Amino acid sequence: MTDHKAQPLSATAFEPAPTAPEPVTAAPAGGDNRVVMMGLVAAGVLLLFVFFVLPNLVSTDDPAAIERSADSTAPAVTVAGQRAPATAAAEGAGRSPFAEAQESALRREAQEVLQALLSLQESLDSRGAARWGQPPYGNALEAAAAGDTAYRERAFGDATAQYQRALDTLLTLEASLPTRIEALHDTVIAAIELGDMLAAPARFTELSEMAPADVRLIALEDRIRALPEVVAALQAAESAEAARDLSGAVAAAQTATQIDPAHRRAQQRLNTLRGALTRQQFTDAMTAGYGALTDANYDRAESQFRTAAKLIPGAPEPASALAEVAQARTQAKLLGLNQSGLQAEQDERWAEAVTTYQEALAIDPLLLFATEGIARATPRAALDERLEAIPKERDRLIDARIMGLAQATVAEATAISAPGPRLQSQIEAAQATLLYASTPVAVALTSDGMTDVTLLRVKRLGTLTRETLSLRPGVYTAVGIRDGFRDVRVQFEVRPGEQNAVEVRCVDAI
Repeated sequence: MTDHKAQPLSATAFEPAPTAPEPVTAAPAGGDNRVVMMGLVAAGVLLLFVFFVLPNLVSTDDPAAIERSADSTAPAVTVAGQRAPATAAAEGAGRSPFAEAQESALRREAQEVLQALLSLQESLDSRGAARWGQPPYGNALEAAAAGDTAYRERAFGDATAQYQRALDTLLTLEASLPTRIEALHDTVIAAIELGDMLAAPARFTELSEMAPADVRLIALEDRIRALPEVVAALQAAESAEAARDLSGAVAAAQTATQIDPAHRRAQQRLNTLRGALTRQQFTDAMTAGYGALTDANYDRAESQFRTAAKLIPGAPEPASALAEVAQARTQAKLLGLNQSGLQAEQDERWAEAVTTYQEALAIDPLLLFATEGIARATPRAALDERLEAIPKERDRLIDARIMGLAQATVAEATAISAPGPRLQSQIEAAQATLLYASTPVAVALTSDGMTDVTLLRVKRLGTLTRETLSLRPGVYTAVGIRDGFRDVRVQFEVRPGEQNAVEVRCVDAI
C-alpha cells in the first residue's frame, strides 16, 4: 500500500474547452446567394450562444481551479459522462451546447464531492489520521488520486465515483473516532496504572492529537505529571512491606493515593496493605490478650480481646476469648471468695465470712464451699454479736430476763472447744460483766414517811423515812406517789465502790 501521509488532496483545476467554429466553405460558382446568407446567420447565432448564453449555464465552485486548468482539449462526454469515441466527423464538428451543459453539470457534481472530501481529509489529517487511520486513510488517498486522473481526462462521472469512494472511506474512518478515542484513552489509563512513564506520555500525546477538545485530557495530564511520584511511593510501600513494616507500607501507599486519587492500582494496594496491617494488629492483640489471661490479668486480657474484635468485626476468635476471660474471672473470683471466707473464719470475723459466702452463692447457688461455709459461720456470727453486746448492755442486766440471756450466751461460748483468741477475749469480757452485774451494792433510800415509794423492776417499798437496799449495779427508777401532790420519778445509778444514796418524796402540792 502506498503511503500517502504527506500527500494531501488538492482540487483538480479545469476550464471549459473553447468551441471551434465550424468551417465555412465557399459556395460553388453560380450558387445561390440566399443559401450562403442563411449559413452565415446560423453561424453567428451559434457563436452568440457559445460566448454569451453558455457561460451563464456553466458554473464552477472553484474559479481558481478553472484558471489553473491546464487541459483545454478534454474529450467530449456523453450523457452518461463517458468519453465518446473520437471520430474524424466529431472532431471536425466540435461539441454541441447540450453536450457542454451536461459536461459542466458532471464537473460541478465532481467538484462538490471533492470539496466535501477535501474538508473531511483536512480535519482527519489534523487529528493524525495519517498515522492511526491506515490502511483506510491511504486507500482513500489512492481513490482521490484516481479521481484526479479521471478529472484531468474530463471523465467527470468516473472522477465523482472515485471522490465519493474516498469520501465514504474517510466518513467511515471519522465514524470510528469515538471508539478509537475511548480505546486510546483506556490505553493511557492502563499505562498510568502500570506506572509506564514512557508509554503514558506517548499515548497521551496521540490522544491529544486525536481528540484535542476532550475535557478528560486535563485530568490525564495532571495524572501523568504526578506519575513519577506515585511510582516512587508504591515502590517505597513494597520495600516497607518486604521489611515487615506494614505501618510504613500503608503510609507510603496512602501517599500514592493522595498524589493521584484516581489511581486504582494504588488504591487497591493501599486496601491490601491496610488489610494485612489489620490482620497483623488483630494477631498481636489476640496474642497479648492470651498472655494477659495466662498471667490472670483479666482486665488487660479483656481490653486486648475487645480491641481485636473492633479490628475485625464479626471474627469468632475475640468472642470466644472474651468468654474464656469471663469464665476465668468468675473462677478466680470464686476461688478468692473461698479463700477470703476461710481467712475470715480463721480470724474469727464471722459476719464477714457469712457475707463472703453469700456473695459466692449469688454467683453459683450450688457451690459446696459456700453452703458449708454459711452453715459454719452463721451461728458463730450470731454468737459473736451477742457476746459483743453483753459489755455494752451492762446496765440492762438488772433485768432478770436480760441477765438470763447473757448467762446463756456465755455458757454457749464456753462450750466451744478450742476457742480462738477473739472468742476467748469475748468470753472473759462477758463473764466480767456478769460478775459486775450480779454483785450487790448497798443503796440508802430516804423519804418523808408520807410518800408511797416503788422501785421499778424491783419491788414496792411503801412509805418510809429511810431504808437500805442491796441492789445489783445498774440504772434504776424510783416512783413516789402522795395524795394531793404531783408524782415524782427519780432515776439513779448504782455503782460498786460509790456512795449510793437516793431521796424520793412528793413536795409539789396540787
